[in-house]
Amino acid sequence: MSENQDSADLELEKHFTVFAGSSQEDVAYAKVFWNSVTLQPPLESRLVSADISQRLKVARNPQQYVSTGHEPPMLDLRSEENLCAAYRKQQAEDRKRYLEMAKHRDEIITLLQRQREERIKKEMISLPYKPNQYDGYQRQPPFKHPEDIQQDIKDVQGLD
Repeated sequence: MSENQDSADLELEKHFTVFAGSSQEDVAYAKVFWNSVTLQPPLESRLVSADISQRLKVARNPQQYVSTGHEPPMLDLRSEENLCAAYRKQQAEDRKRYLEMAKHRDEIITLLQRQREERIKKEMISLPYKPNQYDGYQRQPPFKHPEDIQQDIKDVQGLD
């Protein structure tokens, strides 16, 4: 049996690391490290797992079951008040910004109207001193006899 024992010890020594000459503290750290490194079997191969419920859920009593699918979820009143306050604050800020934009727009329109009135006033003052200007060119119809027109057509055709 001692031969079997010695061969078994030799076989075991191949699979285990021996910490000869190491302190007990180092040996303890090494054991903790190697135990943490070993891989656990995959979840699917375990017979019982804490992550997977092993039993079906028990059916409820049909009379006690009340459908809440059509009811809105209950919100915390404090959070709802905070949301309403934030919404009102945002609306007030938007309203203030829009009023400032409208005021700025009115100022611009007033400035443009004043500039227009000044320009018209200056044009009215200088109007008597401006020469009459002819806006467009209107072509006068030719006052030629039909024989002259025929002669012009022949002359143009002769240019070819």
